[in-house]
Order: sequence, then structure tokens, then C-alpha cells
Amino acid sequence: MQSVHALVASIVDYAGLYPPAQLDPVTTVRNYAHVHGSTRQWMLGRLIWPVAQLDLLSVQAVGHAPDAVLPQTHGAWAISCVLSPAGTSEFEADLARVEAFNERHSEVGAAAMRIDSLEMRAADATSVERALPMLPDDMFPYFEISLDSDPRGVIAALVGEEAGAKFRTGGTTPQAHPAAADLARALHACASAGVPFKATAGLHRALCHFNTAAGSKQFGFLNVLLGAAFIDHRKCDLDGLTHVLNLDSVNDIEFSEHALMWKGVRVSLDEIEETRSRFAHSFGSCSFEEPWDDLVAMEVVRALPMGGPA
Repeated sequence: MQSVHALVASIVDYAGLYPPAQLDPVTTVRNYAHVHGSTRQWMLGRLIWPVAQLDLLSVQAVGHAPDAVLPQTHGAWAISCVLSPAGTSEFEADLARVEAFNERHSEVGAAAMRIDSLEMRAADATSVERALPMLPDDMFPYFEISLDSDPRGVIAALVGEEAGAKFRTGGTTPQAHPAAADLARALHACASAGVPFKATAGLHRALCHFNTAAGSKQFGFLNVLLGAAFIDHRKCDLDGLTHVLNLDSVNDIEFSEHALMWKGVRVSLDEIEETRSRFAHSFGSCSFEEPWDDLVAMEVVRALPMGGPA
């Protein structure tokens, strides 16, 4: 189904090292390589990796990532590197390690990988403004912004920059899960300011549900993506966006080849593609299988053998 394919193409940034999975580096790299080389690759995004373990990634990727060749390697891995918080004493040293990693893996015969995205926490607008001039031009940064307070001041610091916001949408404790109204406020602020975003944590399932292990209701990735498309194209207001984030039944969404619809509000295939291109970039997940399996169970993507859009 083209509309669903457009909504979730390259959407899962694989973060197997992080909770709740907390896999070891060997398993994480093997899992990423397995999906990257499969017919399900169309839904896979970057590999998320912490800066402190870049040397370990260099070792573990050998035999899994393709060998680098000139002038450009087909199938090279795209990496999003998690740095120390913006403005800390470690931040500048982290950037040097990122540059060294990219230089090493551009050499012929090395495992073909490139860090093209950076992720870091930002305590306030000042830390964002200080960090931006230090960042390499060829890497897209995401600043993680807290949802505990009004995020609009920090988002305003990103207006007109080649940078995005990152929102934590869940975790392993009830306290780590933001209220739907707070997440809606942040997404609405980003849409109004023209600032792209990515999400992370708690989005393993397609739709809103209660996670017993985390002890909290969790959003689904379709809630966030569909809500983002609606607010991006001004198809709903803040209250409507909050409602979409709480949808817990597939029966609430109408799927068709060239559009998705909720309560008569329609977002077209072209609008979905535009939203994904410039606004709702991806979400980090320690599992690729759970998001994939949910879409298969909903019968909106094919299981096998093609693994692509139905």
C-alpha cells in the first residue's frame, strides 16, 4: 500500500544497544546487517551508536558492512552518533572522534560506514546556539529537547538552521512517558516553526497501547507519524493532534492506496511524502521486528517474500 509505505519508509533508526533491549554490540551489529541485507531494508533507517563505542563499531562491522571502494560504496551504512550533551566539556572531543571515524571508514577496504547524523541533549536555547557553529556541515544534528516544560524557546533556536529536534516519547518507567498534550505541543511548535524532528523510545508498536513492563500507556509510531502529517498540512488543531496521539484502534484509521484518513480528515500520498521528507524524519527503536510485525498483523505491509509495500 503506497500510502503506508511512504509513511514508514526508512523510518526505524535501529538502536539495539539501548533499553529495553540493551543488546550487546555483536548482536546489535548482526541484527542491523541482517535487516540491511534483506527485502525489509526499505523500512530501516540509520544505526544508532554512542560516540564512546565507535572503536568497537569499527571492529564489529568488519564482515557485515560492505568494503569501501572508490568513488562510492553501494550499501554503505549510515550511522547516527549519540554525543555528550551540547555545551559540555566532552562535546568538542566527541566531534573529533566522529571526524576520525569517518576518515577511517572512507579508506578503501575499510568497513563502509559514515556518520551523517548526530544526536545530543540540549538543556536550553543557549547550548544549542553555542553548539551549532561547531558542528560539521555534512552531518545533520538533532537536539534532544525535554518535554517537561514548554519547548518553544529551544525550538526557536533551530529555526532556519540545518538541524532538528529530538523528542523522547517513552522509556522503561512511567515517568519517562510524556503526556499526549505535551508531545502534541512540541510537534505543533515544530510544525509552526518549520523545524524537523525525530522521536525516540517507546514506539515499538504501531498504535497507542498499555505496556505492562513499562507500567505506562505508550504511543505508537503511526500515532506520531499520522499526527505529524496532519499538523504539518494544517489538517487538525492542537486538540485534534492530541486525539490522534491517543488512537488505540486500527479501525479509527482508513487506509487506501493513495491516502490515509481519520474522522474524515484526509492526508494524501503526496502530503505524506512531503511530511516525511522535511518534517517527520524517523524514530529510534531497539527493535526492528516489533514495528514490522505490527504492520504485518494490520495487513498494511506484506510479510514475505517481498517484504515491501503491499
